[in-house]
Amino acid sequence: MMDISDYLALAKTPEEREEMKARLLRLMEMRDEDIDYSDIPRITDFSRFVRGKPIIDAMREHNRRVEAERARKKALETQNTPD
Repeated sequence: MMDISDYLALAKTPEEREEMKARLLRLMEMRDEDIDYSDIPRITDFSRFVRGKPIIDAMREHNRRVEAERARKKALETQNTPD
């Protein structure tokens, strides 16, 4: 989860940063009951929903392969570096 400082780091100018900070603080103070959800369409068709576990498992496997490849490349670089 991103912290408020992570969002503020996205600001390009000090003025934009202060404006963003004020908006974020107002949102953080807002109660859930005060949020207007009326413009969000109601979901009635859940047929395309899928469980997250297969996707998460696939992401873990992909990340494992990427990290293994990085480690292999780093080992080759250090092995080929003259002392």
